[in-house]
Amino acid sequence: MQTATLQAALLNITSSIIAQLLIAYRGSTFGTSSSVLNPLGLNFVAILQYLASTLLLTPPNFKWQEYLETAFPGYPAQKGKQKMKLDDDGKDLIVEPKLNLRNTAIKFTLDQTAGAALNTSLFLVIIKLLRGGTLMDCMEAIREVLLPLYTLH
Repeated sequence: MQTATLQAALLNITSSIIAQLLIAYRGSTFGTSSSVLNPLGLNFVAILQYLASTLLLTPPNFKWQEYLETAFPGYPAQKGKQKMKLDDDGKDLIVEPKLNLRNTAIKFTLDQTAGAALNTSLFLVIIKLLRGGTLMDCMEAIREVLLPLYTLH
């Protein structure tokens, strides 16, 4: 889990910097900062806020994915030796296990509904609190951002 969290953190920092550079480039402000310490005009506070949310959200997300795979395995458990079959020349071939489409569909559905709603809510709360918001601000963010995603139009 530590490796996954570290990888997520590095990916987050990299994508945050690239996003800010692209926004600056599109807005013709790329490289116009007069700061010697920050010539690209990066918003380090925002980068650190997103990094903090990644460090807080990755471990529970990792556990959630582990739970889904344990409860609904994508492939049958390997018991004993791997199944072998012979090819046309009489050589042994390893038979790849077959994907359990039912379990994969269940995992996908659970992750994209319940998992996504919880993860998005936690992200909104963490970011709002890191930006000095109150619990009421968090609830308002969830109401404004999350609820419309689950409302039929």
